[in-house]
Amino acid sequence: MFNRILTGLTFVVFLAIPCLAQTDQNPPPPSTDSGTAAPAPNPATTPPKKVWTNDDLHGRTGVSVVGDKRSQNYHMSPAQTADPATVSRIRKSLEKLNAQLHETNSKLAELRNFQSGENVNDGGRQINKGLNRVPVDQQIAQLESSKKKLEGQIGDLQDEARKKGIDPGQLR
Repeated sequence: MFNRILTGLTFVVFLAIPCLAQTDQNPPPPSTDSGTAAPAPNPATTPPKKVWTNDDLHGRTGVSVVGDKRSQNYHMSPAQTADPATVSRIRKSLEKLNAQLHETNSKLAELRNFQSGENVNDGGRQINKGLNRVPVDQQIAQLESSKKKLEGQIGDLQDEARKKGIDPGQLR
């Protein structure tokens, strides 16, 4: 008997839980007869958002318009002319460093081809210097370090030229 009552009670509890969950979770709106509650603002009565056009922007102050000469907060000064002697000095230095970099790159390509087993014309022998006894991998490492050094020097010269107001076209 006790088991039947307990089973019936659990059955009623399990049926009551979904019924409670289906009840309205939102509280009812406040009645308008009580003078204390203010009505909620209706979203339909809010004004539409303003759409700005070019005509609106030109008449306003404090609005930045691209290309408008009246609202520029900066003044472009004429480009400073670089000293011709400095330009020629930097150009000559860059030409010298670029020639060294080109020579280093060609030697690197030659050594890499030799290391990979391809035919090389000079056979690792330089007539005016004799036979080179340094292993190929060490020669490649030395040339790569000198290449990095040359590229750093070229970058430094270009930075110096930019700081002095020299256009990159003047260095070519």
